[in-house]
Amino acid sequence: MKKQILTSVAALGLLFGAANATVYSVDTAHSSTTFKIKHLQVSNVTGSFGKFAGEVDITNKIPSSLTATIDVNSINTNNDGRDAHLQKADFFDSAKFPQIKFTMKSFENEGDGEGKIKGDLTIRDVTRPVELDYEFSGTGKNRKGVEIIGFSLEGEIKRSDFNFAPESSTVALGDKIKINIDIEAVKK
Repeated sequence: MKKQILTSVAALGLLFGAANATVYSVDTAHSSTTFKIKHLQVSNVTGSFGKFAGEVDITNKIPSSLTATIDVNSINTNNDGRDAHLQKADFFDSAKFPQIKFTMKSFENEGDGEGKIKGDLTIRDVTRPVELDYEFSGTGKNRKGVEIIGFSLEGEIKRSDFNFAPESSTVALGDKIKINIDIEAVKK
């Protein structure tokens, strides 16, 4: 009987937590998506994407879902010529594949608002599993009095896993791409 009561209480706790989950939309004016990749094995080229969207469902600092899309045409590496070249078929091929997409599949909780987000990343119509370090950074209210949250994601992918720039050697362009994402999101 005692075991049955504990099981019922645990089930109610899960239901209560799911019922209190809150969905937030990414505030792109206060968020960033940046990357870094080696060039000619001596320096790093950094860049960002100016247009992206996403939603996250979070309860007690822990995400239960996260989806995001990035507009490839919004890339900015502080060099117009390079940005135009990155749109071509040998890189992003933005005419055919205008978006990068991410869908969270699971979360590994490490405690105190930290953990690993595991999900599927799609670049150039190639989807691969990725793992990103997650750190919840806080809650508050925006100037309109609406609840906001903040978190960051960090990780590393290999461009070869996504058939990205396959004609570029790893001497010319590194295979590892470091990703840093800082998000502020607004309660829906």
